[in-house]
Amino acid sequence: MIGNNVVLDSNILIYLSKGELEFKELAAGYDNVFISVISYMEALGYEFKNNVEKALIEKLLASLEIVQTDIEIANLVIVYRKLKKIKTPDAIILATARKLNADLITVNMDDFFGLDCSVRIINPL
Repeated sequence: MIGNNVVLDSNILIYLSKGELEFKELAAGYDNVFISVISYMEALGYEFKNNVEKALIEKLLASLEIVQTDIEIANLVIVYRKLKKIKTPDAIILATARKLNADLITVNMDDFFGLDCSVRIINPL
């Protein structure tokens, strides 16, 4: 993918739905904003406090490009899981960022620390 890319972690989607982060601020400076299909599933599977939060996440998800897991991502996940004990969903999200040559925005820095120095991990808080 050409351009300045970013992948949003699942937790960032939840923060956005609660109004604790602003999408325009997160997306500023990026040409393309993506999420992994894993983040899509995790976000919609989250138990929201009210219908307003749920509606916000549904609207946001409809505006983002969702990246499906493919063999390239799967092979990166295998490498990551051999390097460090990492949950498969987190490994898929990191591998998605790597494939897209994208930054990864998350509040869970420790989940990704030391796995792939080619992916810049950003905590917006």
